Amino acid sequence: MALEPLNTDEKLDAAVRPEKDMDAQMIFGCSGFLVAAVAGYLLSIWPFVAFQKTEQIQWLLICFAAGPLPATILGVYATRKFGLGGACGFIGGALCTGVFLFLRIQHSFISALAQQAPRPEYPEAFQYLVPGAYILACIFLAILILPKDEFGPSDPAAKGP
Repeated sequence: MALEPLNTDEKLDAAVRPEKDMDAQMIFGCSGFLVAAVAGYLLSIWPFVAFQKTEQIQWLLICFAAGPLPATILGVYATRKFGLGGACGFIGGALCTGVFLFLRIQHSFISALAQQAPRPEYPEAFQYLVPGAYILACIFLAILILPKDEFGPSDPAAKGP
């Protein structure tokens, strides 16, 4: 078996590196995406969960130094290591972190304004009923407006081959 692993009788000057197969590349990219997104997000948010005094600028800066800054360094490394999958995971984790930061900072302002806000005139159950009713109305309307041929044949015996 002198011709292994190339299975050819061609004489080469240097050893040939085997190419990665498609499955290995997919797993490498997907795992890079997952690691970059989840690790970046968790690394970013932990200080904001641990330290509750984020209404003060010094604590906000400390939280940024302890969370999003290391997460950014991890994202740069993941981009370099995993390529496009790592870059997309880095961006995905950053988007989730951005939403978390928006809600966390907004929470600081809402807490301050809660003391001044008047109590709503409607019952507390409206916070669940109104959005739920809206979603159900939209689902009903979509089903009502959807073309009838999207539902398939109405007569079960009329099914074609």
